Amino acid sequence: MIGDSHRWVSTAEDDMVELQDLVSERGVQIVRPDEEELPGDVITEVEDLVFRWANLDTQEEAEAELDEWEPVDVLLAMSWMCALWAVVCETRLGKPADAIVQDLDYRGGWRRLRTAEEERLWEGLTERMRLGAMAALTEDPRAVAAYREAYSEPADIAAILVRHTLIHLDALSQDMERHEILAQGLAGGVIEHTRPGTGPRRRLCFRPSHPL
Repeated sequence: MIGDSHRWVSTAEDDMVELQDLVSERGVQIVRPDEEELPGDVITEVEDLVFRWANLDTQEEAEAELDEWEPVDVLLAMSWMCALWAVVCETRLGKPADAIVQDLDYRGGWRRLRTAEEERLWEGLTERMRLGAMAALTEDPRAVAAYREAYSEPADIAAILVRHTLIHLDALSQDMERHEILAQGLAGGVIEHTRPGTGPRRRLCFRPSHPL
């Protein structure tokens, strides 16, 4: 479910697909993550969970399911999804994906801050969320290590960060919809249109867009 303005195009590599934006006339090649690092079924299940959590009719059910997941697995899948969405937005809007990630800053109804300490804690969580998306986007070892520390310390931070990331993904998907870009189905589409690679992955998952 990506809408009429996009199309999936196969490539010569089983683990890579091209998403073409027919409005901007640009495309981006996306490589499926290694199964050992981030299995495809985890990506599709977490994508479904993200959108059910964002729907008030199914949010309670999604919250209950979240408790059955290992928080780190959910965080890694959501970080990858956020990076994917940023790359797709870059293809349409021209704004670099890393700048989109760095500008994520939710200001809606979930942000109920009454004290300076609550503001500080919120900003700290947002910075951790951005770090996760940047780690997925760039695969820079330093960013990956920093995010691992960010979701590990203190010991209870991962579950808190899951909810914070869900809020930001909901907001980003709504921003995308205002630009007539459908976020739902993008992650599942990558998995559907690729197959797990054989041997070590030779390319980064994400790269800049290119003219068609």
